[in-house]
Amino acid sequence: MDDHNKIESIYVAAGQSMLANLPLSMVLTDPNRPDNPIIYVNRAFEQLTGYAASAVVGRNCRFLQGDDRDQPEVEVLRRAIEARESVTVTLDNVRLDGSSFRNRLIIAPAFDEDGSIYAFIGIQAEVEDVDAATKPDGSDIVSFDDRLQEMQHRVKNHLQMVASMIRLQSRDTDPRAAFPILARRVDALAALYDEFHIAPRRGEMRYDVVSAGGYVSRVVSIVGALDGRRNVRVTVDTDSVYMRTERAAQLGLLTSELLSNAFNHAFEGRSEGVVSVQLKELGGDRLRLTVSDDGIGMDEGTWPENGNLGARIARGLVGDLGAEMTVMSTGSGTIVTVQLDNPIDTSLEADGRRILSDADGQRTGEIERLGD
Repeated sequence: MDDHNKIESIYVAAGQSMLANLPLSMVLTDPNRPDNPIIYVNRAFEQLTGYAASAVVGRNCRFLQGDDRDQPEVEVLRRAIEARESVTVTLDNVRLDGSSFRNRLIIAPAFDEDGSIYAFIGIQAEVEDVDAATKPDGSDIVSFDDRLQEMQHRVKNHLQMVASMIRLQSRDTDPRAAFPILARRVDALAALYDEFHIAPRRGEMRYDVVSAGGYVSRVVSIVGALDGRRNVRVTVDTDSVYMRTERAAQLGLLTSELLSNAFNHAFEGRSEGVVSVQLKELGGDRLRLTVSDDGIGMDEGTWPENGNLGARIARGLVGDLGAEMTVMSTGSGTIVTVQLDNPIDTSLEADGRRILSDADGQRTGEIERLGD
């Protein structure tokens, strides 16, 4: 197997780990193979269509159309795929049991850093009456499309983050030998999708804002299980912080790198120790992430400037967040502090309300009660 196929195999495995529990039906197809076949579907797709992944991987998605191949929107979809553009269509599809359903489908191409397309991402859901602008629960199809597009945008960005990590990893070592490290990073990113199940409003999925405090706690649990040491205790203390999804993803990956670095290097020659992770509000829109340990310390000024791949990823994430990172280390331990702006209101009122923000993170002055 050549390096390209090794990286591709790991990429697909990473996508499976990250996307299996996505709360919407999703398909990945490969336009670089003949007939643009499916290379991955998640569990929600299996539940929606009745088809198991093993029955659809390697096939073109058109089989879902059954005998109805002359639908006008099929041609719209075909032209968009040929032009490698995003499109939203509604198709009459057929489940495995023969029952039909209206499928609201949004597809978008995913490109490498060099501009080469490596996949189409399809996010889909059943709708009832598009002309009446409703989906099965009677809610507005326009706002529903907005949420589909939000999720598609998140998935595309996160897959590109995975692809970037794989490229970096492959430069340092054999991709297969590096898979456990990559898997930890992907699992940390996948934990973000668990936060999508905790909706700010009952019955409504929101993908633009997540609980960063809850997400960081999940990341700590994952890294502790994968990289932790038997006699090293981990403590977590997070405020109720809400963040835009993309920045939360970056913060979670950064937490993963900092915590893993502490596990791997802070306790050499030591039988036990403590690692502490905190995510705290500093007032206004300012946040502070702290990862500290009581280990052996490190040479002043060597990490992350002169570190390994994890250090390079950490530096890149700090830059992406526009954050400030300081490292203080002595023979009695190391404290890594990251301070950043969080451009939405992150405070909760006593009755569970928070300030809503617009797409740019500016306060609108509107209030919503979590759980209403």
